Amino acid sequence: MKFGSFLITILIFYNPMTLEAVEIQDLKTIKHAAKTYALTKTTVKSNDQRRVEIRIGNLDPRLRLIKCSEDLIIFTPPGSRLQGNTTLGVRCNSPKTWSIYIALKISIFEKAIVSIRKMTRGDIIAQNDISLTEVDTSRVRGRSFVDYKELVGTKLKTSLKANQVISSTAICLICKGDAVAIRSNNSSVSVSVAGIALNDGGKGDKIRVQNNSSRRIVDATITKIGVVSVDI
Repeated sequence: MKFGSFLITILIFYNPMTLEAVEIQDLKTIKHAAKTYALTKTTVKSNDQRRVEIRIGNLDPRLRLIKCSEDLIIFTPPGSRLQGNTTLGVRCNSPKTWSIYIALKISIFEKAIVSIRKMTRGDIIAQNDISLTEVDTSRVRGRSFVDYKELVGTKLKTSLKANQVISSTAICLICKGDAVAIRSNNSSVSVSVAGIALNDGGKGDKIRVQNNSSRRIVDATITKIGVVSVDI
């Protein structure tokens, strides 16, 4: 009897029907959730003219994560941004908490003005120096341009390669250190003195300039290349 009771106990304990199978999270669902999140965040609206390409990095096939009973939570880690080579976090809260990070590359293609030829710092941009084309702007620092009028006549603060996107950080109508003519903004009297620009700026921007004669520093408005105006 003792042996029989012991055997029954063992059989009950090891009965496969009493064991709960542990489901493993399909890694494809993690990649799909991350891609969907990135696509949603990078598409501003339904008529967005940008073309977005997202490449999700591979996950270690040996990864064994308990299947999430709730929707996966996708988040952007501190310091990451949804452009270029980046990282997203994926978290599960139930039945067991886990989180992983997945690498991806987000390329955002849109129309932008590029340089047709190699250009050097200090060059003045002319109409025949630039062209509008579709490019990957995800790694461009600053604002890109689509309107030729915003660029023609501006000066390069840095050298450019051929077919390089021209961003707002690469240009200025007047650049720091440029010699400028400081003109008074008075209809009855026209006065112009030489000065030095202490800041970069575009047309209509206010910058600080120094009068070469008096050494006085004033705020002035950029009117065109090499010319600023002050109110008197």
